[in-house]
Amino acid sequence: MGNNSLLKWIVGQDPERAGAPRMEWTNLPESWGVFVLLAVIFALVFGVFWMYRREIDTCPMPVKLLMAGLRLGTLLFLLALLLRPSIFYQQVTEIKPTIDLLLDSSLSFARGDQYRDKDRVRRLATASGFEASGIGNGAVNRAELVNQVLADKQLLREIRNKGSLKVIHFSDGTKTIAVIPSVFKSDTGPTNQPTDASQEGASGEQPVNDRLIQDEIPELLPAGLGTDIWQALRESLDKASRLSAIVLVSDGQHNGSEDPVEIAARAESLGIPIYVIGVGDPNPPRNLSVNEVFVRSKAYPDEPFEVEAILQINSLEQAQDVPDQLTVDLVQQRVNERTGLFEDSQVIQSKEVKVPTAGGRIRVDFSHTLSDPGRYTYTIQAEELVNETQTDDNRLESSELMVVDEQVKVLLISGLPSWDYQQVQRLLQRDQTISLSCWLQSMDETRPQEGNEPITRLPRTIEELGKYNIVMLMDPNPQEFDAEWIETLKTFSKNKAGGVFYMAGPQFTGEFVSLNRLNGIREILPVRFGDSESIATTQALATATDNRPGKMLMVSHNMDHPVLSFHADPAETQRSWAQMPGIYWSFPALAPKPTSRVLMEHGEKTSVEGNQPLMVAGRYGAGTVLYMGFQGTWRWRPLGLQAQFFDRFWIQVTRFLVENRSLQGSRRGFIDSEQTEYELGQRVLLVGRVLDSQFRPSTAPAIEALVRDADGRSQTVEMQLLPQQEGRYEGTFIAQRTGNFEATIDLGAVDSEEKLIDPISFRVVPPSAEASSYWLNEQLLKDIAETSGGKYIELEQVNELPEALPRLVTRAEFNSPPEPIWDVNPYLRFMFFLFPVVLLTFEWALRKWYKLL
Repeated sequence: MGNNSLLKWIVGQDPERAGAPRMEWTNLPESWGVFVLLAVIFALVFGVFWMYRREIDTCPMPVKLLMAGLRLGTLLFLLALLLRPSIFYQQVTEIKPTIDLLLDSSLSFARGDQYRDKDRVRRLATASGFEASGIGNGAVNRAELVNQVLADKQLLREIRNKGSLKVIHFSDGTKTIAVIPSVFKSDTGPTNQPTDASQEGASGEQPVNDRLIQDEIPELLPAGLGTDIWQALRESLDKASRLSAIVLVSDGQHNGSEDPVEIAARAESLGIPIYVIGVGDPNPPRNLSVNEVFVRSKAYPDEPFEVEAILQINSLEQAQDVPDQLTVDLVQQRVNERTGLFEDSQVIQSKEVKVPTAGGRIRVDFSHTLSDPGRYTYTIQAEELVNETQTDDNRLESSELMVVDEQVKVLLISGLPSWDYQQVQRLLQRDQTISLSCWLQSMDETRPQEGNEPITRLPRTIEELGKYNIVMLMDPNPQEFDAEWIETLKTFSKNKAGGVFYMAGPQFTGEFVSLNRLNGIREILPVRFGDSESIATTQALATATDNRPGKMLMVSHNMDHPVLSFHADPAETQRSWAQMPGIYWSFPALAPKPTSRVLMEHGEKTSVEGNQPLMVAGRYGAGTVLYMGFQGTWRWRPLGLQAQFFDRFWIQVTRFLVENRSLQGSRRGFIDSEQTEYELGQRVLLVGRVLDSQFRPSTAPAIEALVRDADGRSQTVEMQLLPQQEGRYEGTFIAQRTGNFEATIDLGAVDSEEKLIDPISFRVVPPSAEASSYWLNEQLLKDIAETSGGKYIELEQVNELPEALPRLVTRAEFNSPPEPIWDVNPYLRFMFFLFPVVLLTFEWALRKWYKLL
């Protein structure tokens, strides 16, 4: 029977006591007191034996020794009681360490690798259970490989023998996904039920949410827009108090701003090794792919439009046979209206594109014009590289383009026959897609008004005005207008989605925006004006000083706006606008309204609220409104071939103003997106204006927008009615797939009619941080492992990980307060009293037997 068993037998089993019993001498002296105790014991032994040596010889020597032993035992027993033997209960707890498992959840893990090392493909197939062919051709992506390898229960059990596992997904941020408690048993001695760091908090700092505690590694779902290894390692080191190791699973394509090797050096100083598992093929793929093709959803006959493509070229750094240029073809397919099949497929344009020596993204833009209405799609196909590893992504088809043949009906009203009026009137009248009616207020009554649909009087009722899609006002004379006409114009824009254009001029605009009866024009226009006195004063000062051209300041982030865009590349559009002549006069608008978009500002004139706005786009109700606070666009005609910039600008103005009013009969709203291009994972904002069947602003609390991709897959986005803004809705969703998309509003959510308003188009592209570099960066990962004192392990050799991990255990002892041994067991109290009595009685009996004193 061992000492521990003897103590348990002595003290008995107490179910309320936790831990193993231990004994200690409470009054045992320390330091020099030990020598005093030894001297006392020596004195007792010597005194007892000296006393019995002097006894008479009638008592045999063995009996004397026996009696001496009884006397000495009694004295030593009493001395032991003075040292106070006590019992305490000891709990030994082994606190197990935590191992952080950092899994790269960036979008690069959604890719498959075309491995060039066939031996490695076979090893990966053995480790994962996937077919070697699927791994070798990239059909199995990185996340699927990692999920399959880490699903091995034996591997997980061996890792958990070294500590609890905290699973963290990281990309451009980190998120704790699960905590898996350890399973190893102590071999360091008797303990009570051990604890581990996972039960106190995955890092020892806060208790873990019970929902995070699992018994297997959750599936890795890559969705992150970047890979910041430094941040992931830093957060693990900052938060962990009992961290024994970090396991990093990544492709090493770090795109954060800090060096992860520096944080690895910090891990080494803390004694926390980093074990790195590399995922992916270290050889950059030699590939040219057409990633995106974008074309707008609607165009008009003989109207130029752009087809934009994004090409990605990888792994050209060490190639000797890469051409300086490659051919990119634009293929047009017409859709048969009856069968829905493609016909008349032909290459309509080709471009020679310069190939960058380091690879990367290339933007290719084609400009095209169609005369025949119909449905078309476009395919970009790129020439194959020599020894290209993948060629099935060298071509990509666009979404559908609809060329419509309806005419835009425009009412052009001008106070005087200014140069701008004359040039715009001629341009619009000869455009086959526009039906123009003019009302020149200064025209002699005996002469007919101009336009291909001339009128004899100014339209005044909503029925008359509602026949038009756009009303263009060029410095109109206020004498012919009254409050009723302005209210009709407001109804035209607000409820019938009519476009309104207003060009300010030096003759009448100051009076037009200042008269009380015409004050409603201020509600329509997307800018704010001062009072009549400030306007008059500012105009007088401007007239006295405007003897040189002022600078037009273009708002750079709006260069892709449909009014301003001359080229597919915004930078090229900016350069074209920079060549435009300056302006000699502008109207003193104070500032744009909050919901508008400023397209152009005066570079030399400011108000108390910033630069003076020159061109501002906005909305009034369901209609689009464009304000132009200057004249002189006729001076743009000499630029370009055959006045191309002047003509294109004014045609784009009409297209922009009519975009929210369907030419096919549905004039009940519009839908728009905040921008035309989003990166994967970004939030897409949809805004809309909806009228009910009576063309009143809708009051339905919510409507549904339908978003479709090029493959026909669709999703529903709920758009909520904005507070105190009848008819205006907003909805958002996260872009989760790349490609071209269309969004429309289902009017069936407003009434029983199943109608869709005209769709808008946008595209979703891969995040730039994850699209350019996605192969395995072995060197960085090896540097991280070596610097930290860890080890680099390939994914197929992950079974080496458990043995490499350190096994660190913190042993903590907790002792209860000591209690005298006679208080622990009541029976011992009686025995301690009886034992010396029995010894002395036996000694006394022997002494009497042998007639000793």
